[in-house]
Amino acid sequence: MVDYTFIRRDLIKRQTSIEGTIVLTAPLRIGSGKSSFDPASIARDPILRNANGEPVIPGSSWKGIFRSTGERILSSNKNIEVCSGVGRDHCLNKRRLYDRFQQSIVNDVNEAIEIFWKYTCLNCKLFGTMSVVGIVRFLDSIPITYSIGIRTMVAISRTEGAAASKALVQVEYVEPGSKFTFRLIGNNLPNYAIGYLLTIMNSIHSGMTQVGGHKSRGFGFVKFERLKFTDIGVKKVGDEDIEVKDMNGTEGDGDKFFEAMKPFMEAFNNAKIPYPEK
Repeated sequence: MVDYTFIRRDLIKRQTSIEGTIVLTAPLRIGSGKSSFDPASIARDPILRNANGEPVIPGSSWKGIFRSTGERILSSNKNIEVCSGVGRDHCLNKRRLYDRFQQSIVNDVNEAIEIFWKYTCLNCKLFGTMSVVGIVRFLDSIPITYSIGIRTMVAISRTEGAAASKALVQVEYVEPGSKFTFRLIGNNLPNYAIGYLLTIMNSIHSGMTQVGGHKSRGFGFVKFERLKFTDIGVKKVGDEDIEVKDMNGTEGDGDKFFEAMKPFMEAFNNAKIPYPEK
C-alpha cells in the first residue's frame, strides 16, 4: 500500500521550517506596477512596498523563484519531468486528467489522492497546482535594515522587447547591503524534498539564481545568513524516502549552513522519485 503522507492535507506528521536573513549583494527590484504609482516620488518605476511603506519581497515571489529554479534543476540535473505551473502548463492538464480529478475530489477522495500522487510532479506536490494548495508556504520577506536608490535607465519597449530610442526612466531599487527576513514552512516533507528546497536555496546563495527584476542589468543577487533549520516530528516520510539523521536546530551562515545540510541534498540527489508516471 502506497504511503500518501507527503500529499495529505488532513494530518501533519512532520513540520519543517528554514528561516534566516537575506543580504543583498546587488541592487534588488521587486516592481509594484502602475497601480502603485506615487506622484510625490521622482521614481516612475517604483518598488513594491508593504502597508508601512517598507520594501517587501512577497511570499508569492519566493514561490515563483523556487518553482522556476526547481524546474531547471529537475529537468536538467535529474532528467525528471516537471511542469512550469504557469497557465495551463500543469501536470494534470497535460495528461487530460484535470476534469476527472475535479470530479473525484467530490465523488471519491481516495481516487483523487491516487491521481494526484501518480500524475503530478514534485513541483506540483510542493508548491501546489490548480485546485490544490501547496504544502510549502513562504512568508513575506520584510526589511531588517535597508536603503533605497534611484537610477536612470533606458526604458525597454513592451512591444519590441528592446531599448526604446531616447526613452529614459527613473527606476527605484533597494540598495546592496540591505537585509531582509526569510522563512519557509512545510508539512510532511520527505527528506529528499527538504534536500530539493535546500538545493534551490543554495542556487540562490551561490548566484546561479537571481531575485526580482532587471536581472540582465546585474540586479537580484543575494546571500543567506543566520540560517536555522527546525524539524519536528517523524524523520522519514514515504516508502521512497531516504533516511537522514536528525538535524533539528542546525544553524549557520551561508556556505557553512549548506555544508552542514549536505545529507538532505544528497538524499535529493540519490532519491528515485517514482512520479509522475508516464
